[in-house]
Amino acid sequence: MRANIGWGIALALSMLVTGCVEMMAVTPQLGTRSGDRQVAVKSKVLAVGSLAYSPDGRQLISSGVAPAIRVWDVASARGQLAIPIEASYGVVGLAFARDGKSLFATGMTGLFGDSFTAQWDVESGKKIRDIPGQFLSRLFTTPDGRYLFGSEFKIGNLFDVPYFNTLQVDLSSGATIRTFRQLQIGAMSSDGRRIALMGQGRKGLALVDVQTGAQLWQVSDRGVDGVAFTPDGRHLLTSHSEYHGALGSSMTISVTLRDASTGFPVKELLRYDEPSTFLASDKDNAQIKFLVAAPDGSRFVSGNNKGDYRMWNLADGQLILALKRPDEKMILDMSPAFAEFSPNGRLLAITSAASVRVFNATSGEEVAAMIAFDDGEWLVSTPSGYYNASDKGDQYLEVSVGGQPFSIAQLRESFYRPDLVKVALSGGTLSEFKRVADIKPPPSVAIVETPLATDARQVSVRLRVKDQGGGIGDVRLYRNGTAVVLDRNRTVSPEAGAEGVILPYDIPLEPGPNAIRAIVFNADNSMQSADAAISVQANIVARPPAMHAIVIGIKDFSNPRLALKYTVSDAKLFASTLGSKSRSLFSSVNVRTLVTPADTTKTAIVAALKQAQRDVGPDDLFVFYVASHGTVDDGQYLLITSNVGSTASARLKQDALTQEALKELISNIPASKKLIVLDTCSAGQLGDALQVAMLTRGMSDDTAMKVLSRAVGSTVLSAATSVQEALEGYKGQGLFTYVIVEGLNGAADTDRDGFVKTLELADYVDNMVPELAEKVFQHKQYPIVSPTGQGFPLVRTR
Repeated sequence: MRANIGWGIALALSMLVTGCVEMMAVTPQLGTRSGDRQVAVKSKVLAVGSLAYSPDGRQLISSGVAPAIRVWDVASARGQLAIPIEASYGVVGLAFARDGKSLFATGMTGLFGDSFTAQWDVESGKKIRDIPGQFLSRLFTTPDGRYLFGSEFKIGNLFDVPYFNTLQVDLSSGATIRTFRQLQIGAMSSDGRRIALMGQGRKGLALVDVQTGAQLWQVSDRGVDGVAFTPDGRHLLTSHSEYHGALGSSMTISVTLRDASTGFPVKELLRYDEPSTFLASDKDNAQIKFLVAAPDGSRFVSGNNKGDYRMWNLADGQLILALKRPDEKMILDMSPAFAEFSPNGRLLAITSAASVRVFNATSGEEVAAMIAFDDGEWLVSTPSGYYNASDKGDQYLEVSVGGQPFSIAQLRESFYRPDLVKVALSGGTLSEFKRVADIKPPPSVAIVETPLATDARQVSVRLRVKDQGGGIGDVRLYRNGTAVVLDRNRTVSPEAGAEGVILPYDIPLEPGPNAIRAIVFNADNSMQSADAAISVQANIVARPPAMHAIVIGIKDFSNPRLALKYTVSDAKLFASTLGSKSRSLFSSVNVRTLVTPADTTKTAIVAALKQAQRDVGPDDLFVFYVASHGTVDDGQYLLITSNVGSTASARLKQDALTQEALKELISNIPASKKLIVLDTCSAGQLGDALQVAMLTRGMSDDTAMKVLSRAVGSTVLSAATSVQEALEGYKGQGLFTYVIVEGLNGAADTDRDGFVKTLELADYVDNMVPELAEKVFQHKQYPIVSPTGQGFPLVRTR
């Protein structure tokens, strides 16, 4: 029987054969394909071989060939941190400290066992200390945090069989206090009192007492490929492989249940024959190298380096299911086997070569794929196509609908849904939501019969729109990056054309070049067309720009339980500061302040925004500010207006101002320079029923604001996420508005040029609100800052 070759050694051997780390790169496969529709990853990543859940299940760490440790925030469905380490050949061992605040990892620095192990802080990514030992295996820590176990790889001389020694490190002193020779660490009991060590050949398996180092027993009835404790510690699962035929050309795989007090077999749970070849790599990959039992002790999972994961009944060894995972394999047909149940037992995470795959532990259905790209970007995607990604993470996605290629930007507004990925990773279902597989193609759009230059102050932009099978939905036109038309009803009668329909739109122009971009959605607005773009030169005289602002503060509502304290004073302070500080910048400043119940109904606010569509010119600046309640329900941001009485979901959708309505109203204001400030939150008085709805279904505030910002092409500043209170009572004002006003008064003028620009204000708010919230209130508040479109001066500070 050969030595039990671990992931680290197999990795090193594969690198030696291929001669190049890049040969260990794999293209992640997403499970979104259905017929001629799919979202796919178009970039290779370096292989993943290890993972671990934090003790509370809120985080997960993964690593592999890339010289970095990826920390995933499972609770928020996002990549939290990438910790770079100086390990040329990747990371081969990972473990959380039992308090979840730090982690241990082993990095390979050479092909034949050279490595280092260290401890890092999970939140900051800073290295805490180095740990002695040349480990090249899984790492285990005891629940009391006293000891760390790992195995080092040893090569005597050319005629010796390589072997492992297991080291026990005292974490308080950093000293290695015990060495278990020619034994490799396999498993630790959940109470941390015993470790199971695998030997070579007929040495089989040994059980050791962690406190004393005493060997409790050793059995040598068979060689052991993998081992796991049952959660109650009463039994061990061991996997075995037996070769038959000429030169071992066939193989039998089995798993045995053993009494943990003696090591003696209780029963053989499963046995099957595995087709084999004369190649050692094929045989090695087919062995069950990994076993893990579910926290409730009802099931266990086996894994091999071919990427096959199966779930079995622990009582009788019957196959429950085989996990359906994409074909992600590295060179030599290798896919390192590693799996772990979440602490609550609801999820199962596995290494799938190019990704970490998370499955529902009951149904076996895939929940999400977690992909860490080599440049630090990341992606978390569900099989239905919903995803969360770092700022540039989705650049690695490509879309195919009806056999035609599309960009991910055309699906982003519908499928960039961090909130739904979060629901999936919390065990919820997305069955009620549409899937990429259901998407119909968007129409094609072209700008035709539109002059490239004009002496007029507006131009008629004619769009040729052709249905490609998915119908025709919303039409949007952007000028210089900002939405100036959002046509949801297509009130302009289309003229029939040979290649579709012609839709004409009159677009007000700014002096000089006007970059005009048009997109058209399919009928259900789930996918947008490719951009049609043109530049129109306007040979017109510039007009002095005016400032227009609608500032709303809602204190009293039809439902008296919703009453707020600081919103009116916040609105008045914002209005007066904006008006006084911007006056020297603009030809006129028109700030309309709405604070009475009659002026802040849904009807009144809609009327004010429609009036702005008529009053605001393309050269002007428009600011929309609201201090009130806001929430997100069933995929819609809802601005709570003064007429709102009932907080029932159905009534809110009728009585409040919806995100779609806001998007349409603000998009059709013709200014290129727009700023939206929403000092709204759903905490506190809004009510428990709405809180529950908001936290369990639909879009998060963060996602909603990003969607609104991208759709309108304008910067959006929002007070807080939906699970936080927007703090009030700081120097007589709400904290968020206080910070904005301080910024407008000059604190945000970071380049000291005498002007506060929108992007400077966004950065200032993003930095100062959390700092003051923590310092003054010992409370967390993180504003939502979505800087999009043009940056421009808002006020003059001197």
